[in-house]
Amino acid sequence: MQLHADKSPMNDLLRKAIHQFAASGNHGAAPSGNELQPGDLPASVVVSLNPSGTTKNDLARQGYACARSFVVLPSLTSPRWLFPLGNGRCTLGGLEIYKPYARGARILKGLLTTMVAAHCQGLAPHRVLVASRGPLPLEALVREVTGECQPVFSLLVATEVRFRKLTVQVMRPDGAILGYIKLPLTGAAVERVRHEAETLNHLWSFAALRSHIPRVLYSGEWGDGAILFQSGGPSRPGPVQFNRQCEEFLRLLWRIHKAEKPGQVLWEEVAARWRKAEPSLASGWRALGQAALAKAKRELDGVVVPCGVAHGDFAPWNTRVGDGRLYAFDWESASWEAPTSWDIFHFKTQVAALLNKKNDLHISGDRRSGERGSFLLYLLNSVCQLFGEESPAQGSGLEYRRQLLAKQLGGY
Repeated sequence: MQLHADKSPMNDLLRKAIHQFAASGNHGAAPSGNELQPGDLPASVVVSLNPSGTTKNDLARQGYACARSFVVLPSLTSPRWLFPLGNGRCTLGGLEIYKPYARGARILKGLLTTMVAAHCQGLAPHRVLVASRGPLPLEALVREVTGECQPVFSLLVATEVRFRKLTVQVMRPDGAILGYIKLPLTGAAVERVRHEAETLNHLWSFAALRSHIPRVLYSGEWGDGAILFQSGGPSRPGPVQFNRQCEEFLRLLWRIHKAEKPGQVLWEEVAARWRKAEPSLASGWRALGQAALAKAKRELDGVVVPCGVAHGDFAPWNTRVGDGRLYAFDWESASWEAPTSWDIFHFKTQVAALLNKKNDLHISGDRRSGERGSFLLYLLNSVCQLFGEESPAQGSGLEYRRQLLAKQLGGY
């Protein structure tokens, strides 16, 4: 990678994100480890950190005529969000890639929106310029798929360490959103991207779901990993409270594929995941998990659990609302035969844990329903997922689940 910098460090995460955004899309074998190596960009690409006012023109005279400028937030050393400069409509439209729900994050986005509307974004201290001698492979793909010859991009770097991905919002020059591209930044994320593409292609075969999910515009191998280009959806954020729209959407999903699973089989599946995770858990978690497994086994003895298609990460931030319908995206954790109650449990648990809002999480005490045993298994399964994702936000999620487990076990 050719790098021009004004005494600014090139953070490794930013290097990986820019590499995935700008590197060749030639097919290659997926990495076997957890990290995708950033390597070097082709000589036809130059990256400039905090460029001076003349950098763009200087590079153009050297033949790097195609330039894309971004503001990097919160900083070059902690990149999370890159939104485009040079086109007011696209700068404002680029903010749509981030729909915050927490109060502090909503305030920050409101300030950014005000700044962009006042044309003050050029004053941002952290900027990056990606210049090239011709269109980037990603731009060529967008042109081939959508017909747009001058796409503009806004970039979002995920927070999960193990399954980190780069999400690219693709826009026309007038700010209209064409769709979203997912590119893995770690080896583990490659399979997540492939799984989401397969899931969406399968679900798209059911006409009743098409107005509720993204359409796959393109998917396949890309560089050393995979790529998923999917359509956009409504812009209105999804509900924080589990409401009628949420319930109607899940019932539609459950009708696509129905199954029943003996409680003992479900218990064995979750117990195996828990035991695999146990060596890395603190002693308190190990004891709590064993007690929860013992109780779940008793609760599910002789019980049959309704199962079907599950989103896997059903939460407000993975939904939108339009034309009175719920629209769900981020299907990378989807399952074809999970307990139908788990998406409901997850939605309400995530809202309470991360947004500090109660969501009427009532668990039936009737053993014949199997609901209490299924809820215990959901909690253990989601704890395993949180530990595996290595997300910075896992602390509050784990603590809330620990409290729920203790409550279900009678103050254990």
